[in-house]
Amino acid sequence: MTTITLSWGDRPIALETVDGRTCLRIGQNLRVDVTDASLDQLDRLADVATDLAEMQRDRYQTADVADQVAAEDGHRFVGVPFQRRAAA
Repeated sequence: MTTITLSWGDRPIALETVDGRTCLRIGQNLRVDVTDASLDQLDRLADVATDLAEMQRDRYQTADVADQVAAEDGHRFVGVPFQRRAAA
């Protein structure tokens, strides 16, 4: 099995039909043929998309909380202090 890594950011995601084949278009360069996909597989795809959205919401909420705490303490951003050490 080959794994392909794709980062599409906010590029469009849409269904399209080409020559009687239904495809899921993700960004400009990826098209997944879903014509013969079973209902179970399509439901699973929807579940995975929902899980991804929940993970991203949690990530945004965590970042917002850190920003709010920093703002309450009078800081403009949250960061890890960096201290230089002498090289051996």
